[in-house]
Amino acid sequence: MYNVLIVDDEKIIREGVVELLSLEEHLELNLFSAPSAIDAKDILEQRKIDIVLTDIQMPKMSGLELMDLILERWPHCKVIFLTGYSDFDYVYKVQKHARYVLKAEDDEKIIDAVKEAIDEIENDFMVERIVQRNSQLVEQQKDLDRIRFMYDLLNGFVESSAVDQQFFDSLGITLDIGKDVYCLVIHHEYLLTDSYVEQLRILEDMQFLLNKYIFTTTRGISVHYSKNYIVVLLQPLRTMTEEYTNMMLKENGELFQRACLKNFSMEISIAIGSSPLPIGGITGGFQVLKAALLMSSDDESITTVDLGFSPTDDDSSEKDQKKTLLKSHLQLLDFYFENLNRERVIALITEALRMFENSDDMHDLFAVEVYGDIAVKLLTYSNEFRIPLSLFAEYDVNALYNFHTHTNWKDAFDYLISVADLLFNVKTEASEKRKGDVTERVKRYIQEHLNEDTSLETLADFVSLRPEYLSRLFKKSTGETVLHYINELKVIKAKKMIEDNDLQVKEIAFELGFSSSGYFGRFFKSKTGFSPQGYREWLEKNR
Repeated sequence: MYNVLIVDDEKIIREGVVELLSLEEHLELNLFSAPSAIDAKDILEQRKIDIVLTDIQMPKMSGLELMDLILERWPHCKVIFLTGYSDFDYVYKVQKHARYVLKAEDDEKIIDAVKEAIDEIENDFMVERIVQRNSQLVEQQKDLDRIRFMYDLLNGFVESSAVDQQFFDSLGITLDIGKDVYCLVIHHEYLLTDSYVEQLRILEDMQFLLNKYIFTTTRGISVHYSKNYIVVLLQPLRTMTEEYTNMMLKENGELFQRACLKNFSMEISIAIGSSPLPIGGITGGFQVLKAALLMSSDDESITTVDLGFSPTDDDSSEKDQKKTLLKSHLQLLDFYFENLNRERVIALITEALRMFENSDDMHDLFAVEVYGDIAVKLLTYSNEFRIPLSLFAEYDVNALYNFHTHTNWKDAFDYLISVADLLFNVKTEASEKRKGDVTERVKRYIQEHLNEDTSLETLADFVSLRPEYLSRLFKKSTGETVLHYINELKVIKAKKMIEDNDLQVKEIAFELGFSSSGYFGRFFKSKTGFSPQGYREWLEKNR
C-alpha cells in the first residue's frame, strides 16, 4: 500500500486525478488530496506520504517550495509535478531530475508516472551493494558481520548448508569451509577497570596476543563471545597430525596464557578440542568445551577435551557429551518460541524425551533439571501468549511445577509436548480469530457506510490498527484489497439501484458516495463495460 497525496488548487484537476487513481485498484493506493501546498504541509506532518502529485504554480507556496518541504520531512517520497507548457522549461532548468506530467497529456501518462514512482520505491527497498565505499566503513561492517555470524553459529542459529566459501571470503574469514575446524574456548576473568575505554584497550591487546601466539601457524577467526569467553576457530597452515596439532595448540596456548598474566595480571584457562569438527558440529563442540571449563577447578588450566563419542555405550564421557549437547539445544527454545516455530519446539522436547524415555529413575537430577527448564519456558510463554491458565484445566497445570505427578520420564516429557502443542494451538486460533474478527468488522462497517468515508484511514481508526497493517491483513484474509472490496459492493448496489427506473443517475451516484455523476459513470463503465444509462437500457431489452 502506498500513501499518495494530490495537491492542486484547481478542484476539477485535483478531483479528476483522485478519481483516476482510485480506479487503479491493483496499485493499492491510499489517496489524500489538498487544495494548496499549505494544506499539503499539514497532511505531511501527520503521516508518511510515499508519492506526491503536485501543481507547480499555486498561491502562497509553489510546488517547488513544497518539494523542498517534502524532502525535508520524507526524503524517500517521490514527487511528480503536474505542469502546463508555460512553466515546463523553467521547472526543467531548476529540477532536471524531477518527474513531470503535462496536464494536457492523457490520463495514462499520470498512471504511468505513478507506476514508475512505485517501481522506484520498491527498488529503494533493495539493499544496495555499493563497491566504491569508504574502506574503513567496509572493514567496520565486516567486523560486525563476523561477530554476528560467530554468535549465531555458536548458538546453533546457522545451518551449515546456509553458508559457503564465498560467504566466508566476503566476511574476511580465512577458513577453508571444505575442511574441518579446530575449536578453542578461552575463559578469562571479567575485566574490572574504572574505564570502559580501558576494557576495550585490553581486549584489543588480547587479540594482538592471539594473533602473535595462536595464529602464527594457523588461520581462522576469534570472537569475544561474552565478557568472559573468547572462542577461536582455526585450521593449521600446513598438514599436521591431530596429535601434533594438539601439542602445538597447547604449547602456543600456554604462551598466550603467560603473556596475558604478564600484561594484564589476568588468569586464563583454555579448553582445546582434541579433534577438528565440521562447521555443522561447531555448536556442540563449543558447548562441550565451555562445560569443561566450568567444571575445571583450576583457573589457569589448559586442557584438551575429547569431542568424539566413545564406542562404548556405558562410557560416562559419551553421556556427559550428550547431556551437554541437549542443554545446548534447549537454549534455542526461546528463539523458536519467539518465532512461533511449533515444529522446532516440539522437536527439541522430543529430543529430551528420547534421552530419558527408558529411565524410570524419577530422582535423576539431570532429568529433573531439564524437565524444570522446559516447564518454566512453557509457563513463561503461556503468559507471553496471553493464554489464561483456565485453558490448562485438562492438562493439570500443577504437573508443570511437580514432576512427581508423572509415573515415569516418558509420561513426563509426553506431557510437556502436549502442553507445548496446546500453547501453539491456542495462540494460532486466537490469532486467526482476531484477524477474522477484524476483517468481518471492517466488512460490516463498509456495508453500513458505503456512501460515507470508507478510506483506509477511517477504517483503520475504526479497528484501532495502522492503515498499512490493516491493508495487509485484509488482503491476506480475503484475497482482495480493501478498495476492490468496496468497489465490488458499489457495483452490486449500483446495478440493483439502476434497475429502479425512478432513480436518476445523479441520485445513485450520491447514494454510493461519488462526488459527481460523471465520476460514477466512469467508475461504472470501467467495471461493467456499460454506462449507467446503457446498463439500464440493456436490462430493458433483456427482460
